[in-house]
Amino acid sequence: MSPLVQPVLRQLGLWQTFLAQGFAPSHRTLTSWDQAGLTSSELLLEARGPSWRVDRRAFDGWLTAAGCRAAECVDAKVCHLAREADGWSIVCDDGNSHSARLIIDATGRARALADRQGSRAKAQDRLIAAYAEATTSGPAAPELLVEAFDDGWWYTMALDQGRRAFACMTDADLARGLGLNTPDGWRAALARTQFVSALGSRIIRLEQPRLIPAGSRYAATTAGFHFLCAGDAASAFDPISGHGVVKAMRSGVFAAYAACDCLARGDAAALDRYGAWIAREAAAYATTLSEHYGSVSRWSERPFWRRRRADAPSRNPSSSLLEQ
Repeated sequence: MSPLVQPVLRQLGLWQTFLAQGFAPSHRTLTSWDQAGLTSSELLLEARGPSWRVDRRAFDGWLTAAGCRAAECVDAKVCHLAREADGWSIVCDDGNSHSARLIIDATGRARALADRQGSRAKAQDRLIAAYAEATTSGPAAPELLVEAFDDGWWYTMALDQGRRAFACMTDADLARGLGLNTPDGWRAALARTQFVSALGSRIIRLEQPRLIPAGSRYAATTAGFHFLCAGDAASAFDPISGHGVVKAMRSGVFAAYAACDCLARGDAAALDRYGAWIAREAAAYATTLSEHYGSVSRWSERPFWRRRRADAPSRNPSSSLLEQ
């Protein structure tokens, strides 16, 4: 996770308890992107602090528990959602009905409530992750390693107990052609890298690769009548940004501000301001993402890179998304 997680967790009053979870700081990221060699982004002296290597399941569970301590938790699935004069009525699969003055959809890419209301998100690309975890031999290098190749890019990082995460990021149609959902196809794509494959050569046992949608998406409507989308339900970022979790948490904070202004202060424009903020954030991200992908010229005629260079600005990017 990005160093920017620290101010968000401080704002939520959770920074010290986050540190107590024992997640490991990461002071360096290794990249092979627009040049063939390997470069290092040192975070040891970074004023914002280190990045963090977290067990995502443990992190999500910890954050969920903190949220449930601050609010009433109803463990049920929404079956029906209907607008009323001053809010919403909700029917859940446990047979109970509820009323709400305002709805926040924080169900991630599933957009379980927003899509039900006819608000669709527009996919900006077809990026997909062919993700697999593996048991490896020898000492584990803890740094995040990112490496571009002709059909996309890879990342790998150490987990725990001799395990590593590997992911090949490419477009969905290219993933099918490469057979990335099969061990043989996945390994063949891995062999086309230099640095990630060196770590992959130490794989003892490989789990079945899984294809996971990872493309950029943006909801044209993130706010409506007493309704907000937060996190990936509002906009989903490419993993190369390194900001997905922090972005989602930050949008949750701003969604809470908007809800409070709307309900407690009677500010009718609060939800529209939130929607405008989401739109500005998504536009700035799209520009920076285009610059970052556009900086790679080694495989300019390959479909993955050609698609991303089509709308890339002609100027060179001043900084990498991974360093922001």
